[in-house]
Amino acid sequence: MTAIRPAAALLMLAMLLPAHAVHADDAAEAMAERMLDAIGGREAWAGLKNTINGSQQNRATEPTVVYAVITMDFEKPRFRIETTAPGLHLIRVIDGDNHWRLRRSGSIEDVPAELYAEDMKWYGAHLYRTIHRLAARDPAISVRLGDGKRLEILADDVRLLWFELDAKGEPYAFGSRDNEVGSLSGPWDFVQDGIHHPRWVSSADGTWRAAVRSLTVNVPLSDRMFARPAAGSN
Repeated sequence: MTAIRPAAALLMLAMLLPAHAVHADDAAEAMAERMLDAIGGREAWAGLKNTINGSQQNRATEPTVVYAVITMDFEKPRFRIETTAPGLHLIRVIDGDNHWRLRRSGSIEDVPAELYAEDMKWYGAHLYRTIHRLAARDPAISVRLGDGKRLEILADDVRLLWFELDAKGEPYAFGSRDNEVGSLSGPWDFVQDGIHHPRWVSSADGTWRAAVRSLTVNVPLSDRMFARPAAGSN
């Protein structure tokens, strides 16, 4: 038997590894395409610039029922979250380096540094914005197959989201970054301008649940929506 020289063995290994990687990449790309097809299609999601999502949220803690409106800009790092309930009115705004919040007491203040960092991390892996980036073929975005046949979406090789899909390609579970528990989502049949949105989302243990009540997309976002109120105006 002729011995294989070390250099030849390395060459053979180098030829095999890329083939396996290409096969995995192809499977992940096909899975991503199937998901996009199931939730409205690549073209519809790629064309998103913003969303305004209104939902009823049920929580284990008081107040157990609130209504939240999230205005999310996909083109620049800014969003507004307004939460209301009887006797409750909260607002939190992130607009790049500018930020503020309206507290339960009625006072307006800067968002604390730790919460600001968490908010920017959340924005970076936001569910619908990340799907938009995938659909728009953002060059920083890639996909791969994760454990348990999960579809993983990465930005610059760092995982942003993972999805578990049903037989139709619709997500029924998802998580961000290093959260392996994630959340559950109901049928993606709340449709607006071709975008399919999950009718409900829930934490894995059910202590937080959100049911969508309204959705608008690609509306003109005025800077006034994010502007900090003048002192004493609240």
